[in-house]
Amino acid sequence: MDLSFITDGWAGHLSYLLLVLSMLMRRMFWLRLFVIASALAGIAFDFFWLNNPVGVFWQALLVLVNLAELFILWRNDRRASFSSEEHRFREALLPGLSPGRTRRFLDMGRWETLAPGTVLTREGQPPDFLTYLDDGEVRIEAHGRMLRVVTGGHYIGEMSMMGDGRAVATATLQSRARVWRIERAKLRRLRDTAPATMAVLETGIARDMRAKLVFQNASNFADVSER
Repeated sequence: MDLSFITDGWAGHLSYLLLVLSMLMRRMFWLRLFVIASALAGIAFDFFWLNNPVGVFWQALLVLVNLAELFILWRNDRRASFSSEEHRFREALLPGLSPGRTRRFLDMGRWETLAPGTVLTREGQPPDFLTYLDDGEVRIEAHGRMLRVVTGGHYIGEMSMMGDGRAVATATLQSRARVWRIERAKLRRLRDTAPATMAVLETGIARDMRAKLVFQNASNFADVSER
């Protein structure tokens, strides 16, 4: 095997390897760092091996653009601020999302104080919103039977994001509640325009669904034990 293919152009191979690795990064910060590293290796290859000023120019421009984007990410993260309820939401159900992206995502929805009796989802119908319950109590009913009461720190209507989009239960507020809500149409657009943010949201939803399932199983076990 002729090793000159590797040894004579190692900087070129490194450039493309780093570019491929950048596509595997789930966080934008690391993706841009790998792209910058790839471009720097490409500059070395174009300058020392190929004597290609055109390649050097475009690779240098790529470095500058990504440095500018990293600066914007840093600035947005520094400027982002959160209320106490937003901080609880972020810590519990938006794991790994940068402060700047979290701020933009929260601004897509709105905080509301809702009265007892407000229906958040209706069984068999697509809900208008995905709702995060910061405090208050929600009664969950399906097929005319009460399943459980959900308290603060959970999503309401998350099951409608799966399958045919219809709610599997009716969720009704039992008390005054503070909630954050986002329209389903905005979530559909988010899937196309910000897939990384959507991936974090779906991770938080999966975590919330597991927590509810564990609680429901524990409650059912307790009911059986008391009989």
